[in-house]
Amino acid sequence: MLLAQVAAQSPRAWPEPMETTYQLLGTGAPLPSRFKRPDLSLSDRLFIAAVGNLPAAVRPWGSLTWLGEVFRVSRPTVYAIARTGRAAWLPAPHVPPVPLAVGAAPAAPALPVTPAADPQVTVSARRIQRTLLTLALPGNAAIRPMQTVLQAAFDQRRSVGYISELLTRAGQQAGQVLAQLDYRPLGRVVALRDETFFQAQPILLVVEPRTGTILLGHVATERSAETWGAARLVAQDSGVQLTGLVEDMGRTFPQSVKLAGLRLAIQKDPWHVLDWARRVRRALERSALQALAAVDRLEQQLSRTWDGARFTTEYSPAVAKMARLLAQHDAFAQCRAHLADALEVVDWRSGEVRDRPLNDWLLGEILPLLAAIAHPSVRQFRRALRRYRRQLLTYLDWLADLIAPWRQRLVASLARPAAQRVFERSVARAWRLRHAVINGPPWQRAAAAARGVVDVLVADQPSQRALADDLFAVLDGTAHATSLIETSNGLLQAFLQARQAFKSVATAQAYLNLLVLWHNMRGFPRGKRAGQSPFQWAGIPTSRDDWLARLGYPAD
Repeated sequence: MLLAQVAAQSPRAWPEPMETTYQLLGTGAPLPSRFKRPDLSLSDRLFIAAVGNLPAAVRPWGSLTWLGEVFRVSRPTVYAIARTGRAAWLPAPHVPPVPLAVGAAPAAPALPVTPAADPQVTVSARRIQRTLLTLALPGNAAIRPMQTVLQAAFDQRRSVGYISELLTRAGQQAGQVLAQLDYRPLGRVVALRDETFFQAQPILLVVEPRTGTILLGHVATERSAETWGAARLVAQDSGVQLTGLVEDMGRTFPQSVKLAGLRLAIQKDPWHVLDWARRVRRALERSALQALAAVDRLEQQLSRTWDGARFTTEYSPAVAKMARLLAQHDAFAQCRAHLADALEVVDWRSGEVRDRPLNDWLLGEILPLLAAIAHPSVRQFRRALRRYRRQLLTYLDWLADLIAPWRQRLVASLARPAAQRVFERSVARAWRLRHAVINGPPWQRAAAAARGVVDVLVADQPSQRALADDLFAVLDGTAHATSLIETSNGLLQAFLQARQAFKSVATAQAYLNLLVLWHNMRGFPRGKRAGQSPFQWAGIPTSRDDWLARLGYPAD
């Protein structure tokens, strides 16, 4: 009985015959420097061409990848060597002449066709440097993927140390460029400031909200008031005329302004206050639900086995506690709704543009209501609200200064006070509801209706259309939240994560300089600023629009 049969080994078996031939190639003399890879000898190229020209049905699977690995070349290089060998050794296919019809004129003799040479890209050191910096920003590639891209694109390899040194050197150059720029074209600036963290190191940021320009990016060892004060003085030295700051509830922020010796109007971000209120309400709700669940458990136990003493000592106090916590939750939820209304720029119901006296009165009415809620979280929240009461409404002072000239133009355009009031409130309400659409679909219908009212008011009235657009710009230009700088923080974190770690604070600062310069000189891809960079919007001259050329790495 036949148990097994040995099949004859095919001469094309993978991978022994190919490896045997490869071992016979030897080193060989290097080729002239005109070759892109002079280290590949003539026998190496002949071997690559022989394998590359095998028909696909015969060529062992994975052989081209194997060639790329043993000869340290990319697949495009393997294909190029195979194509060159095929063109050199095989004559062009003969095309038989087409017989002419009777009476037809002979065709003109065909001109000799010179085969097109493969385009050779000169891989200069500058091209390598620009490619690596572009892979870093905006490519956000880590160092080892950068090495892989260089190998695949240019058949070039650079060490980890070379790439790290290039990024650090370019970052130091970026720091010098940023220090030499003149920010005076921005004029008087109300800036946003915030801090983020990367590997326990604080990064201090100052951003101009109208153009999105990062005015300051500083890697610090700690985030004390002294550090912030010194950083703000550095920003002032670059020509920035700071008149106000929008910030969150950071504890070191107020003291840093005093240490810097600056007289600035401070606006506390309302979103952080409202988010704090949201968390307090959730805590009150959780406590009330837990008390409700405790009462429900006691009721079930007493319904099974009645115990008068337990009813008096446990159930009655539990019901009283539940009622108290539910009342506290409901009272705070009502205060939270009033607080959101007190921090509005425009009343979404009527379109009334708010002023400080009105919103301050609303805050004053809320504080006694909060004082009546005897809960530790509410007391702590009330103390903070009372402390920052004035700084929560600074944006209304800025709005009053911005809207005053617009209202003078409105009086010149519309004589009747009633018409002026209708126009201003209609446009302001459309602006407010346009922003409310971000919160979800329920606002879309109201926003479309409000916009339709504005379209009717400005129809065939170019001057009133300009007034409506300018009021939108005034309301947009009133800085009162730090959402833009939070976006910048997210952008920084995304790029910093690709670096994983920095050798020192100096190398981290160098990379942050590089990131800030790229951000300020990159064109916005979409939105109302599309096509222009923050520096271009700000009118800051940079001599060149290419950020790499500005660093000393111009294109070939």
